Formats: sequence, C-alpha cells, structure tokens
Amino acid sequence: MQPQANRLLQAIDKLSHQINPRQLRALFRNPVFIVSAPRSGSTLLFEALSSTPDFWTIGEESHSIFNALPQLSPARCNYQSGRLTARHADKDTRRLMRCGFLMFLRNAAGQRYLQLPRGTRPDSIRFLEKTPRNTLNIPFLLKVFPDARFIFLHRDPRQNISSIMEAWNVGIKDFSFVTFPNLPGWDRNHWCMLLPPNWQTMNGKTIAEIAAFQWQECNNIALNDLDSLPRSQWAQVSYQQLVDDPAGTVEYLCSFAGVRTSESPNTSAKPRLSLSKTTITPPDPDKWRRHESEILPLMESMELTFSRLKALSAFSRSCG
Repeated sequence: MQPQANRLLQAIDKLSHQINPRQLRALFRNPVFIVSAPRSGSTLLFEALSSTPDFWTIGEESHSIFNALPQLSPARCNYQSGRLTARHADKDTRRLMRCGFLMFLRNAAGQRYLQLPRGTRPDSIRFLEKTPRNTLNIPFLLKVFPDARFIFLHRDPRQNISSIMEAWNVGIKDFSFVTFPNLPGWDRNHWCMLLPPNWQTMNGKTIAEIAAFQWQECNNIALNDLDSLPRSQWAQVSYQQLVDDPAGTVEYLCSFAGVRTSESPNTSAKPRLSLSKTTITPPDPDKWRRHESEILPLMESMELTFSRLKALSAFSRSCG
C-alpha cells in the first residue's frame, strides 16, 4: 500500500472508533449515487446537482477512499476486474467506507461536516457521490447503504466512445486518466479509467474497440443491476437531456432525490451548465465524427445495448 493510502486508512480507522455506528448509519439517509460509463457527462451532472443547497458531497471522486482499503483492491483477485459486489462489503468494510465518506463530507457552501460545532451538525444528510467506477459497484454500494438511490446517466455511444478515446489518447501521453499503471497481463502496460470484467479480451485491440468495450460493459452491468431494484430507487437521464434542459433535468433529479433545487424561487437562480473540470476539448455534438471511420464499424455490435437505452428513455418519457 502507498504511504498516502496507508495514512488515510489509519485516519479513517481512528475516526470509526470515535463515531457511534448507529448514528453513522442514520447520518447517510437515502444517499444518491450517479452511475454511468466514463466520459458520459457525470462530472457535469454532479457539479450541477452539488450546487443545490441540500446535497452533501466529498468534493471530488472517491478513488482515494476505495484505494485506502486494501481489501477492495483488484490486486486481491489478480486484477480480474474492478467490480465490487455484496461479498466485498463485510461489516468492517461497511464501517470504514461510511467513515471514509464522513471524513471528507461537506455541504454546498464548502463547510466540512466534522468541523461544524457538534450542536449544529445535522443528524441526517443527503449524500451525493459520483465516481464512474461505481457503475460496476452497485451491489456493493447497496450493501454499504441499503437505502441508496441511483441516477443512471447514459450517452449516445458515438459521442461517448469518441470521448473515451480522447481520454485514452491523453492518458497514454500524460497519465492523467491512468488508473492501473503496469496492469499485469495488459499489452499496453497502463490501463485508463475503470476496469470492467473480461478486460483481458481487449489485448491487441484498437483504442476504439477498447472504448466501445468500456461503454458497452458499463451500461449493460448498470442496467442489469438496476433492473433488480424498484423503480422508486433509481432514475435515468441522458446526457442530451442534461445539455438541452439543465434546469428541468436538475429539478427532476432533485425531486427524485427529495431535495430542494434552490434556496430562492427566483427563476434566474436555476442552474446553467458550464464546462466541467474534466473537459478535454469543447463540447460539440458532431465531435465524434473525428473518429467516425473507427466508431461506425463497431455500432452493429453495440445495437442491443443502445436499444436498451433508447427503450428506457422512451419508457421514462411515457411515464413522465
């Protein structure tokens, strides 16, 4: 374990012995997790939602918390994948995960929960979290937070795959998207972004094929996991909906989560989207055409997944 991760684990473990377990479980009431394939616009959505007054976040993605717990490392299963299921969430792990989130918890004004005077700390909060790897971890999260709710964000495969390709190309040059340096059994040495099951089949494949694999596996795994839950426990939204109607999308998702959209009824206070902090190049619906010759031949193999997403969107519109 890296020294920084080890220090964080020690701090989390120390905190866990200072907090009443029952109060800790009650604190995270109906936490909300955004799940999506990488480069689907989840940072954009997270930034829009986290600016609303009732959501508490850790201010960034939760990689450091997951990486601090050695029992959750893919190395423990010989890097078969980065997927976590209910069997990974034993009692001790559940306690440490909740305390890890608590350690960094802050409100929309940036106030840290643990730095507030004890008498002013709320007994329960609405926690919002976004880390793409959690798309593979829904059963694990449900074990840690049984009353968790999920926002499933999805994006047109052509646009999404193009964006994933950009991240791979940038990551290979400057390591900014590398999550598994020197991944054993990987012919490109460094792996970028999340690690779905069966990643080994991508050895010898092109960047476009790897990106399509990540898009398809993430969406299929999320859909399969969410289909087992009551629809009251999850909502879906497309990237295009978010871009076309940010205020309406935020209002809908806040209603789903049971939080306010704004302190003020003034319509001018409704959210507007700006570039997310992870944007590589400015958004353009036709930007994917830079990779058109590589992406279009892959579309047939993804048609079933794409059809599932389109059917899901059509069902939601008919119910709305």
